[in-house]
Amino acid sequence: MTDELIETAPGANTAPPVLLLQGTGGTNEEMLTFGRRLAPQSPLLTIGGRLGEGAQRQYFQQTAAGPVDPQQIATESAWLGASVRQICQNHRWDVDHLITVGYSNGAAMGSYGLRTGDLPGTTAVLFHPLWLATPQIIERPKLNIWLSAGQRDPLVTVATVQKVAADCRRTKAAVTLYQTGGSHMLTPQEVSAAKDWLDEND
Repeated sequence: MTDELIETAPGANTAPPVLLLQGTGGTNEEMLTFGRRLAPQSPLLTIGGRLGEGAQRQYFQQTAAGPVDPQQIATESAWLGASVRQICQNHRWDVDHLITVGYSNGAAMGSYGLRTGDLPGTTAVLFHPLWLATPQIIERPKLNIWLSAGQRDPLVTVATVQKVAADCRRTKAAVTLYQTGGSHMLTPQEVSAAKDWLDEND
């Protein structure tokens, strides 16, 4: 495990732990602060992507120039899932009730890991996820997923997030799709809606 990519923050052991997956170039500090807004009582865990550095750090390489590498995504998703399970075991956090929160590149990886079964848990909040093809989809009828899309997002269109939602529904998950009038950046209303949904569904 790459220790410098991982950071945790304590919370109530009776509250579900939250996994925070960053957008391209995000930082642990930003994600822990964001996670605390969404889940004030929960233990927090953020794991940065292993690809690229600084402002280019990602879970999988995505560029406008070419397609993503399916093997790279599968490898990184398996690593992420194993890391999460080990960290939760070490802290005695309830990994079966893990909440996954992701943005952009991290949301895409979160959606992929939930559909393939690499990531444990029952709840996910995924902001503006890219669609990634999965080699197989595992049925997870206890899974509850909230997705958001911006109607003026030039990077991840509403149609793309609708495609992610359709794939998530193939796992038998309950899926909520929230649309904003904004772009790729998160809006205050979007974050508030995500928190309200989490409060009702965690």
